[in-house]
Amino acid sequence: MNAGRLPVTVRCFIAIDIGEETRREIETLIRALRRLGPDLKWLTGGQIHLTLKFLGNTEETMVVRIEEALKAVASAHRRFTLTAAGTGVFPDYSRPRVLWIGISGPEELDILYNDIETAMELLGYRREARTFRPHLTIARVKTRKGLTPLLRELRGYKEREFGKIEVSEILLMKSTLKPTGAEYERLFSAALGKEE
Repeated sequence: MNAGRLPVTVRCFIAIDIGEETRREIETLIRALRRLGPDLKWLTGGQIHLTLKFLGNTEETMVVRIEEALKAVASAHRRFTLTAAGTGVFPDYSRPRVLWIGISGPEELDILYNDIETAMELLGYRREARTFRPHLTIARVKTRKGLTPLLRELRGYKEREFGKIEVSEILLMKSTLKPTGAEYERLFSAALGKEE
């Protein structure tokens, strides 16, 4: 009996690229923090992005439908600018698990996020229950080794600006998990296209 081939799946997420200038500023911060020797899993420059929605394992046949949905969402939005500024941790400084850089900007980001959530829900993806808190993850805590001096240093960047992010497109990214960490590949981009 031929059970047929299993569907091919790809691990996907929807994101905004942060641009080279902002990426360089963040890499400078990461180098300074790494010198303190904490036991963290650092993201490299190419891995840092603003995630709008994690889709997880997605059948390849769905990718075309996702692309069409994202193009429709993108065409209804104007380009806008975000600011990468400030630092913090999730969930809090007494139990840090993730180090991040904050994102601030116009209401357009929240509207875009909600439109993507709605579009993906129509395709069968569950709507995110948590409140959207835009951020750029820069590291994940492995153990508490060296955390105290690291967190003290990190607090010193709470008011620091790392650059502007010109949002002109949304991306569907493929994530491949490898022993060295996740590798990301752009599957397609949908240009923001609403006329002023």
